[in-house]
Amino acid sequence: MNLNFSGLSKEYEGRTIFHNIRGQINNGDKIGLIGANGVGKTTLVKLLTGREDKDAGKINYSPSYIKTLYIEQYPEFDGGISVYEDISKFLSQWNGNRNPSDAGDIDAMAKKALSRVGLGEEIWGQQAISLSGGEKTKLVLARIFVCDFDFLILDEPTNHLDMEGYEWLEGFMNSLDKPILAISHDRFFLDNVVNRIWELTQKELKAYQGNYTRYRNQKEIEEKSIAREYDKQQTRIQQLKVMISDRENWYHKAHKSAGQNDYLRARAKKQAGILKAKKSQLERLEKEKIEKPRKEPSPAFDVINKYVSGRRFPRSLIQGKNISKSYGQNQILKDISFNIMRGDKIAVIGGNGSGKTTFLKILCGLYHDYGGSLRISPSVSIAYFSQELENLSYEDNILDNLLTEGASVQESRLLLASLLFRGDDVYQKVANLSMGEKGRVAFAKLILSGANLLVLDEPTNYMDIQSREKVEGALEEFQGSIVFVSHDRYFTKRLASRIFLIEDKKLRVFEGDYEYYLSKFRKKKIDEDKAKQRKNLGESIMKLELELAYLGGKLDQTLDEEEKEELNKRYLEVAKELNKKRKQDKRV
Repeated sequence: MNLNFSGLSKEYEGRTIFHNIRGQINNGDKIGLIGANGVGKTTLVKLLTGREDKDAGKINYSPSYIKTLYIEQYPEFDGGISVYEDISKFLSQWNGNRNPSDAGDIDAMAKKALSRVGLGEEIWGQQAISLSGGEKTKLVLARIFVCDFDFLILDEPTNHLDMEGYEWLEGFMNSLDKPILAISHDRFFLDNVVNRIWELTQKELKAYQGNYTRYRNQKEIEEKSIAREYDKQQTRIQQLKVMISDRENWYHKAHKSAGQNDYLRARAKKQAGILKAKKSQLERLEKEKIEKPRKEPSPAFDVINKYVSGRRFPRSLIQGKNISKSYGQNQILKDISFNIMRGDKIAVIGGNGSGKTTFLKILCGLYHDYGGSLRISPSVSIAYFSQELENLSYEDNILDNLLTEGASVQESRLLLASLLFRGDDVYQKVANLSMGEKGRVAFAKLILSGANLLVLDEPTNYMDIQSREKVEGALEEFQGSIVFVSHDRYFTKRLASRIFLIEDKKLRVFEGDYEYYLSKFRKKKIDEDKAKQRKNLGESIMKLELELAYLGGKLDQTLDEEEKEELNKRYLEVAKELNKKRKQDKRV
């Protein structure tokens, strides 16, 4: 398969989304499409799949008809349709008017697909629209297994997935031999799955070989090279300007005093030629001027830690003992105990609906109806970042939102600049911002609150990669303690020094970073798989032993030679299979 496009342009209501971009996708390509929010990533995908019309450019497919499966970020489900009905309906539509038997049994395929993505039979009859975010993601990903396609496009495929969902999706993507284009802000996913990065900006679509980390390294080298070339060009421009100014002064003086002196007139004429050449060089450089690299503002570390540094805190900030929490008859947490220590950066992880947000709200004193005890040191000041961004005043502008925390205009602007709000950006009304921008403002307010313990619930939701990296940089330098929930594994890997895993209503503490947790998680999964394999082998061996005993008894009783031959044949087959299973059991 080959897909290539050139001169591709698109406008909406007079606003240019992108202009004259080009790209190519071949067999074996697994491409991660990245770029700032609103830059046109989803628009590009819709043009490539024919869901929207291009304004200019060419898109060529080889072969001329390519079956493309597009998994959207925000799937829509028909009201009243069940989980099973949704996947069955999709399967029928994808296969068109063909006889269902040509594509296999629809019922069996639908059930197999749902099972493969981890959606159990207990929810097959549930309305699709009522599923959790992670379950909805799994339901649309199940479509991958019920249709034949040449090219797969995924828009934010890891949204809302839990750890097992991530592991499954990445394993499947790596095993797939079809070309893939994935829009994603999940840098961990981009590191583990893709072999090329497309970076879409307002000016161009640029391709890089390798995964996200390799792209970042290439980008850093590129930015340093551009900075050097810019400085070199600026130096040359200044040199030319000085030379032109000096020669102009000399020329005017020489021309004035030359009179009828042929020698001086000749020299003045020669200088006029040199002057003209220097001016041409300057014009050419000005025309080919390298754009000044944008210098990233200081991360404002002094502002970030103003209220934290220099203060002494006890070693233990919060102690929880036998904490339990229920919603009606549904128990979420059961007898969990923990310590949050000075300097901790704790990632709270667990499956969707496991109680992570409930745990954070208990820490922040937002819930009081729980069992057990929670002891918080009097010196601890907690600031809570919720997914709902409740700490924002939507009718005020960005700067005014921060000034309410008692910071000066200079401090507020310095912090906002480090979070990508520069110049007049700070006067934008919060209500008019995107969700990612609102998240950055809410985070800035939190930093300026003077809290020494930040409790963060999905702080980078809706943010593009650049915004996430700015927030990460600020949190890395924060000298207080942090407890956070995040689906962004790259964010978790960069920040976490300890892991709290909530699973089956219990809390398990891992005294190490995310890599340490992953090693333990994978070992546990391997052990569980081995245990399951042993159990299955044990059951198979028992069945085979019973059948062998039965066949042995029948052979002793039968007198019919033909029947005896059949029984003996089956006996040898079972004995051979039993021997094979016993060897497998020893290896496991």
